[in-house]
Amino acid sequence: MGNRVIYWGSEDDPRTERARQLAPGGLDLGYVDPTLAPSQRDGLLSDCEFLIVAGLSIDSEALRAMPGLKAIQIMSAGFDLIDVAGLREMGIEVCNNSAAIANAVAEHAIMLMLAVYKRVRQGIEGAGDGSWQAKAKSGPRGRIFELTGKTVGIVGMGHIGSLVARRLQGFETVTLYHDVRALSLEAEEDLKARRADFDELLEQSDVVTVHMPLNSATRGMFGAREFRLMQPHAVFINTCRGPVHDEEALIAALENGEIWGAGLDVTELEPTPTDNRLLQMENVVVTPHLAGSSQERVDRALDFAYDNAKRVLSGYKPLSPVVIQD
Repeated sequence: MGNRVIYWGSEDDPRTERARQLAPGGLDLGYVDPTLAPSQRDGLLSDCEFLIVAGLSIDSEALRAMPGLKAIQIMSAGFDLIDVAGLREMGIEVCNNSAAIANAVAEHAIMLMLAVYKRVRQGIEGAGDGSWQAKAKSGPRGRIFELTGKTVGIVGMGHIGSLVARRLQGFETVTLYHDVRALSLEAEEDLKARRADFDELLEQSDVVTVHMPLNSATRGMFGAREFRLMQPHAVFINTCRGPVHDEEALIAALENGEIWGAGLDVTELEPTPTDNRLLQMENVVVTPHLAGSSQERVDRALDFAYDNAKRVLSGYKPLSPVVIQD
């Protein structure tokens, strides 16, 4: 006999323990480790109507073990590991968690802007090895800049992009955005952001930050053409998914001086090989896909998932269904 709500996560993942700690009373909730053999897990999944997936894909064998499944809740904003269209054909809704993760990613994106402009990596190295300011202030890119007053282009104005725009107001930036859907005039005024064509945004921005889901339309969205359109002093920021940019094209643009720097929380292959040239470049800051990892985000995402499960079990449609724009 299984449970109506299943948390699908590894037992050794700290998020699974947190999921247990935040679990609301009265919810028919069970926990299944994906590494279990089908013979061990199928019985646990048999009554599942709402599946909470903790950063993992779901295999077809597991789906067959859940004939009554109504909805899958993923814990992230991105959904590229899930066959959303295929699941919907089976009558299974897929929901993401972009609202819960938005603040953490927005903060990280702005942190990367500052880290590149302030030469933070070189400054930390200099403080530690005794060279002091030399590493930060020497070489062809040995200059430090302010974010305040710059023109920032936001590609993707959903939950995350909108929060980036709001957080940037303290830096008095000129904020442009590009999205398939225009914000209302009231929202644009509130966020102090102006909609721009994609090419216009690339040509005018000092910083370009991308917040798009990974799908067939956005894979390789930033390639050689797009980097050539950007200004030689521009900084590229990516905190969504690595394949949204063409990594070889980005490396070439950085090496050729077509853009000034980059701040990346994502790479095409993760973990990225230690010989990736991006890791050796003094004008690049790379973090290991940490943007959405704040404890506050984990708690918000779990709370949302549990509330969404209650909605589905009560006969209502789930909140935050994934929007496919292919």
